[in-house]
Amino acid sequence: MIKLYREENSPQADVIEAEFKDMVLGYDRVVVQSAQAQEMFSGMELPVITNNERVVSGDDIKPYLKELKKLMHDWQLFQGDYCYVDDDGNC
Repeated sequence: MIKLYREENSPQADVIEAEFKDMVLGYDRVVVQSAQAQEMFSGMELPVITNNERVVSGDDIKPYLKELKKLMHDWQLFQGDYCYVDDDGNC
């Protein structure tokens, strides 16, 4: 599950949340104080995105959001009610 750790008032985190919403991506929003986050994430600055074992912060956020966009795009390609049609026209 993706979690966004952020301060209550954070324009950068607001942009990340807008990206998540555009991708129609489920996530948990966790509001924490900066000092608490530095303890939790070994000195990383907020906002911090976690996805299972992966932890992303700072300059790594933009490439990670790109990666998520591609993943969501690929995922949506296979979410239709289509069937595979073989050479004989059978589903």
